[in-house]
Amino acid sequence: MKGSVMRTYNVCAATIVAAILLGACSDGSEGLGSPAPSAGPVSSPNGDNPSGNPVPNSGSTPEPGSTDSTGTGAEPTAGMEGMVGPLPLDGTETPANPSGPGDAPAAVNPGTPVDGPSPDVVTETGLKQGPFKVLVLSTTLEFPHDSIPQCNQLLNDLGQASAPERAGITGLAPDATWTVDQMVRDPAAPNYFSEISAENLAQYDVVFSNNPTGPVFTNAPDGANKKAIFQTWYEGGGGWAGQHSATDFENNSRWTWWNDNVAGGWFVDHDDVNTPGTITWQTQFAEHPILKGLPSPWNTSEEWYIMNRNIEAVPGFNILAKVTVSNSSIPNGTQPRPAIWVTENANGGRAFYTIQGHSQRTYAEVQFRQLMLRGILWSAHRLPGGN
Repeated sequence: MKGSVMRTYNVCAATIVAAILLGACSDGSEGLGSPAPSAGPVSSPNGDNPSGNPVPNSGSTPEPGSTDSTGTGAEPTAGMEGMVGPLPLDGTETPANPSGPGDAPAAVNPGTPVDGPSPDVVTETGLKQGPFKVLVLSTTLEFPHDSIPQCNQLLNDLGQASAPERAGITGLAPDATWTVDQMVRDPAAPNYFSEISAENLAQYDVVFSNNPTGPVFTNAPDGANKKAIFQTWYEGGGGWAGQHSATDFENNSRWTWWNDNVAGGWFVDHDDVNTPGTITWQTQFAEHPILKGLPSPWNTSEEWYIMNRNIEAVPGFNILAKVTVSNSSIPNGTQPRPAIWVTENANGGRAFYTIQGHSQRTYAEVQFRQLMLRGILWSAHRLPGGN
């Protein structure tokens, strides 16, 4: 430090001599001890409620026709408080964050903008560069899927550079990896939903909805403001991805903006569990980077969803693939229906969703794992060809 001050002193002394000789100071500096310019106040989203009046929780309502319901409709809560860091697989592991359940999320770098995801280096191809973070929401106020732990494991696996699924993506940057944090799932926890703040969301490139159900935002503490914060983050370039009951979430017009701009709609019915179906790419999107390397037709089985409206008719949404369920038990269910879709806003906020993901076995399926990897990378602007 002394050497630095001495060098500064010598430079300023030389400048003074030069100023005497030339009659002016050449560098325009204000000299030692001048205060640094203020960074100014950090903007924050307004508190307006974009969704209208909150609707009370409808209670524990199992998905109609589901065959693996626990019958309770209750969400397990033991051991889930204060979860931050790598995702637990069964809700029993010790949280990676040593802070207690009542502690607020870790502080964010004060220089990080709060109206969108953290800035990333952008390559010449238009892709973002470097590792990123994913925040996972899996609160179930209604039907609880027993495959949530399998999805947690999948997210942890696919985020690592060593994931074998990555080898099939030509040109994928070695550092296009991610780490995963989980939101507190228990609504009774003191810090439940505290992760939805402008400062905390600025750390994340992607929010992932792992089979949440019910009016989670609507019923959360300060729910109207939390909706506004998420909306500002997403419209500023944040990414979202989700599977299956990510659309059995904020349903029945509880959050109109969400359904019109992120999810596309909500689930209203489904086929029986493990019903065979054939997924085929839509011709105009057959070369979409999310679908590259995946087979079409893709024969698999699922609890195939029916949505409340035709997602193709929702402005801004692109249906990448449809599924045909030839033996559907739903009226008119044999007609091809949307299975995978995406949307993007003017500032680069992206959303990726698939109706698949009900059963535990789905998360071991090679094609499904590849699809999820590509969808998350696309949402984070790191999928080659997906700029």
